[in-house]
Amino acid sequence: MGERTPSSTDDYPTMPVCLEITDRSGTREVEVDKDTFWLGGPRSGCEIELDLPQSYGRVLEVARDDRGRLRVRGEPGLPFPIRCASGTIGARFEAFLDGDVMNVGPALVRLRYRAEPTGDAVVTLDSAALTASPGSPVGAWYRTFMEMADHLEGLKSPEQMVPAAMAAILRATGADRVYVELEDAEGPHTWFMSRPEDRRQFRISRSLIDQVRAAGRVVHVPVAASDPVARTFHSVRSEGISSAVALPIQALGKNLGVIYADCTRDGAVLSAEDLQRVAFCARILATALGNRVLVRSLLEQKSPAGGHFALASKSPASAEFVERVKLYAPADYTVLLRGETGTGKEVIGRALHELSRRSKGPFVPVNCAAIPGELMESVLFGHEKGAFTGALQARRGHFEEAHGGTIFLDEIGDMALELQAKILRVLQDRIVVPIGGRRQARVDVRIVAATHQDLERMVREGRFREDLYYRLRELEIVLPPLRERREDILELANGFVREATEELGFAEVPSFSPDAEARLLREAWRGNIRELRHVVKGAVLRANGHAIASSHLDLDRRLDGGELGASPHRLDANSDVAAGTWKDRLEAQEKSALQRTLVEASGNLTRAAELFGVPRTTYREKLVRHGLLEN
Repeated sequence: MGERTPSSTDDYPTMPVCLEITDRSGTREVEVDKDTFWLGGPRSGCEIELDLPQSYGRVLEVARDDRGRLRVRGEPGLPFPIRCASGTIGARFEAFLDGDVMNVGPALVRLRYRAEPTGDAVVTLDSAALTASPGSPVGAWYRTFMEMADHLEGLKSPEQMVPAAMAAILRATGADRVYVELEDAEGPHTWFMSRPEDRRQFRISRSLIDQVRAAGRVVHVPVAASDPVARTFHSVRSEGISSAVALPIQALGKNLGVIYADCTRDGAVLSAEDLQRVAFCARILATALGNRVLVRSLLEQKSPAGGHFALASKSPASAEFVERVKLYAPADYTVLLRGETGTGKEVIGRALHELSRRSKGPFVPVNCAAIPGELMESVLFGHEKGAFTGALQARRGHFEEAHGGTIFLDEIGDMALELQAKILRVLQDRIVVPIGGRRQARVDVRIVAATHQDLERMVREGRFREDLYYRLRELEIVLPPLRERREDILELANGFVREATEELGFAEVPSFSPDAEARLLREAWRGNIRELRHVVKGAVLRANGHAIASSHLDLDRRLDGGELGASPHRLDANSDVAAGTWKDRLEAQEKSALQRTLVEASGNLTRAAELFGVPRTTYREKLVRHGLLEN
């Protein structure tokens, strides 16, 4: 059994790149016969334009390397992340497999450029390279995994999470049986599931699982009968295993266990796409298991006052919202959380749930801005079998999944008007009706909604229902931005250091140097807690386990005003603008305008150049000349 490596560039023929795109304008297929091209927002001039309401410039670059393989990278400073099954795509080129899919803001993009590999030999692959291949982005198996991902967010333990993931694999692949083995300090824990969700134990191919444990790699046996090694395994012969896959479950830099799936029907095969789907599912499960550890560590660490860590604060600006959380949590009223992006609205939503009488029930978060409009009703209320194309079986919606617990509707301001009316009915009657059905399901849920938008203005403009607005505002909590709670910055930063240390597997938790602490306190943090978290976790990585210096924070290229109290939106009368020659004053004014446009465009250079009124190349040269961007 050897690693699969391409023997020549003939394995990667140069041919058009095929893209399957789903955004607000619908689903379409596009072919691009270029070695390098860009995807961008409306009127961006890119080869492919996406319906992205938050971006008007370049977003994602796709290029081939010298072996014909696809690589992708994101434009820095985007107002949204670009995600795939293996994580977030950054500004550096990363390799992509044929059939991979990405979430580009609210759009979905799938890349294809060659036929899938065939062959009957056992193949070992680098597990980090496996990502999802969901076929039609709005197809049945994509919906299954989206539901699984959202469902796992609300579950509290591996005993709940693992069966949910196994059921998703059985629905989305050709596997007949799934086995999961996790290890912790108490030893191994095992789960079995066969079609249709039979949980009786069965015999697995321990030889394949041992290979995964030994090498930390994915093992794929497409056709066991023709494989010279696998067909000699006793378990394969005795159980009639015709095809199998096994791969590690990895999170927080550690191997948590193994996931195994096989077919026992005569002639049944797990294809390369089935392998990718199992790998995608394993990644979601691993992330859920890892995130559960991190989230609970934040929520369950006790402050001196005995409250949750998420509610511990030394800032007077936070005193009111902290008291409101503690006061509102035991009640069952609807709560509206308001605050800038990155202020921790979901963390507070979880705290409201954890401190309530519903804490033993599920917490189900739904990002209203991330789910395509055509899927939202099905995601929230469920559907019956045959209700629409791709509805191969009935599915429960998130409201039913949240029964007895809390549903968190994030970015509620992005919900379409027609769906707002249905949410209002659920708030009033506590009854949901799945798409295509007559069954009425009564739900006992608490609704916590969140938004960063001006809902009052949206009501005046007719973009948000006034009756829903008042129903959501039974109770309201406003989260202050981080710049107004500077007393909490170092405590939050140290918490994120501990989090990153655990993820990276460092032996000791590093500390901040005095100059690094001063720099953290001096920043404006327009991205709030989320921005602080990303900066600190990157600094821990760059410091490589040692003390964190100011240079590790990588803040020199940030355009948020510098010193405490500075603002890119105005010129200080005591600054250099009022001194020197007219040329000096004009230079200072130009620098200020560059800062303002870049902040307004959320760091997107193409959009900022449009606001400034010059070509992108000219705009970038000006940034470099004024020391606002490294060359």
